[in-house]
Amino acid sequence: DEVKRKFGDQRRTELMVGEVLSLEDEDLIEETDVLITLSNKGYIKRLDQAEFTAQKRGGRGVQGTGVKDDDFVRELVSTSTHDHLLFFTNKGRVYRLKGYEIPEYGRTAKGLPIVNLLKLDEGESIQTIINVESERSDDAYLFFTTRHGIVKRTSVKEFANIRQNGLKALNLKDEDELINVLLTEEDTDIIIGTKFGYSVRFNQS
Repeated sequence: DEVKRKFGDQRRTELMVGEVLSLEDEDLIEETDVLITLSNKGYIKRLDQAEFTAQKRGGRGVQGTGVKDDDFVRELVSTSTHDHLLFFTNKGRVYRLKGYEIPEYGRTAKGLPIVNLLKLDEGESIQTIINVESERSDDAYLFFTTRHGIVKRTSVKEFANIRQNGLKALNLKDEDELINVLLTEEDTDIIIGTKFGYSVRFNQS
């Protein structure tokens, strides 16, 4: 009673019943510079860029991937754990992941089959990975090229919301497929070459 008489003043903090603060997964993950590698057979992994230090002339280099002799690195992308990555397939679909959603592996590991991360159809493969930095997304474009010579330009903003099962980025005719995607700006010249040695240059705008 004596304690209650001396210290029993009115509660000074207010409890809000049912109010819960939620944090995005990203808020709990440190933003770091990373490398994303994708092999021709579809193995993907994330590497900390700190594992690769600058070497002087004559340096022997370090092994960056553990792919087998019958495989090779198809895509190598420098990005951040918080940046968005767009994955474009040969069938014209696009998927989106953040850097931290790709599992981290050691330099000598081959990585994870990408079909464990993206819902690819049979015969569908990743052709290009585009790093979309947040500060570039408002004025950037994506330039598409197909095997049959069809080209198309689309604002990056069109791919801000992509479902888990992907989004149709380009309508393709029978037997055609997407072969490349470039991240460009408004006033950019494009040069396209053919297997016969011809080339054409034009402004994408």
